[in-house]
Amino acid sequence: MMRAALAVLCLLTWAPSAALAKTDAAYHYLDPSRIDLVDLLPPPPDPNSAAARQDERKVARVVGERTPIQLADALDESKRSVFFFAATLGTGFVPERLPLFTTFFARVESDVEKLVDLAKVHWQRPRPPYAPEKRGSYPSGHAAFAASAAIILSEMVPERRYAIFAQARLFAENRVILGVHYPSDISAGWITGTLAVAAMMRDKRYQSDFATAKAELRRQLAEASAGSRL
Repeated sequence: MMRAALAVLCLLTWAPSAALAKTDAAYHYLDPSRIDLVDLLPPPPDPNSAAARQDERKVARVVGERTPIQLADALDESKRSVFFFAATLGTGFVPERLPLFTTFFARVESDVEKLVDLAKVHWQRPRPPYAPEKRGSYPSGHAAFAASAAIILSEMVPERRYAIFAQARLFAENRVILGVHYPSDISAGWITGTLAVAAMMRDKRYQSDFATAKAELRRQLAEASAGSRL
């Protein structure tokens, strides 16, 4: 019964939804003509290579050994949202209290997602057999999100850098636990998120919006910390 319920939940979680759709059609901080992932990323392993067999064995082992609790936790933490980091940044880290920050990150996430989609279309790597989706395994969009979010958040809150990156790595690795990505997809996604942020940081609109979002976040974190001491 538990396995069946989790399987249904899994399908619901992976089904396309408006909540996970791109925020809009235009890029905000990235110029896609200046960052070509086909040139910058290594290609996914050849399907007949030893590297591909290693990828397959790793996913099969992780899926075979995962516990129901691990699966449920990975499903619960699978939604791409910067507010996944509330466990590190505190209970005050919520969109209702951070409207400017929320808008800024929606733009970042949209740019990264569209960049990843271009690469997915090019490589068309099949997903692991455990995934309901059949294509678009390489690179991992969730890993790209995790890397980009961790880099930006750690620039805003450098005193929590280690905890932020630890949580981001867990978020990315959950994709293997769920059986929807190979380890090489995760590595490529992490590189993608890093490249995307490095490119964004040169954009003047990004720099201005980052400063505004950071100031709002720092105020909220300070207020939440002061309130917790009362």
